[in-house]
Amino acid sequence: MRRASPFVACALLAAACSRDSIAPPEADKKGAPAEDPRRVIKEITVKALASGETITIDGKLDEPAWGKAADTGPFVDVSTGAPNPRIPVQGRARIVWDDQFLYVGFDVKDATIRGGFPTDALDPHLWERDTVEIMIDPDGDGDNKDYYEIQVNPQNLVFDSRFDDYGKPYGGPAGPFGHQAWSAGLESAVVLRGTIDDDKDKDEGYTVEAKIPWKSFLKAKASPPASGDVWRMNFYAMQNNGGVAWSPILGMGNFHRASRFGRVKWVRE
Repeated sequence: MRRASPFVACALLAAACSRDSIAPPEADKKGAPAEDPRRVIKEITVKALASGETITIDGKLDEPAWGKAADTGPFVDVSTGAPNPRIPVQGRARIVWDDQFLYVGFDVKDATIRGGFPTDALDPHLWERDTVEIMIDPDGDGDNKDYYEIQVNPQNLVFDSRFDDYGKPYGGPAGPFGHQAWSAGLESAVVLRGTIDDDKDKDEGYTVEAKIPWKSFLKAKASPPASGDVWRMNFYAMQNNGGVAWSPILGMGNFHRASRFGRVKWVRE
């Protein structure tokens, strides 16, 4: 996460992002240290839409297809890999696909929904307030070569960019960040559970629904992926340069660290 500069996510979380903050694993029965489950790269199997199933992009996530979609479960603290209810934003994501599109749905809990950007803003710095974020490394090797970033905020504004390498190209603290001329070509919608930019009430959160054409991933070896292919991806719910993730970074870099992205396996029934 490049917020304010491309490598400040863990700095913002200070000592919490240190690998030393992760409790050592207990020893296994043979006396050797057991692997800390929070360090294991997360994996998820995503099934294609069944024949005849459709998804309407309206932000509601109410189609039967979403009920059967792969679910990340609740996001965790990016620095520890553990649930952390003290973080003011929480979330989870669901994923499904077909021959034409990648579909992602987010359910975010947030008591103070923030937008605040001009409604016609192009690639605004959404991470500075509230947003969801998708990181995509199609090669599946976690080497940070040719990966993509997509964000959608509660106003349904989009930031999207393509990167050649870890946070590169980097245009300085104000950007540009990556190849911002790249467009995901997505269709998205947002439903608010509360009032954006209004502190008079307590908000509950928002949902984001996005449909991303496979053809947008120009650097992918195969797009759409073949059944059985594995990509590396991560999903975040963010507020003020921080937040929670599907796969934690554990102080090993910032939110762009592809080696910490989860493994997403695409399959057909």
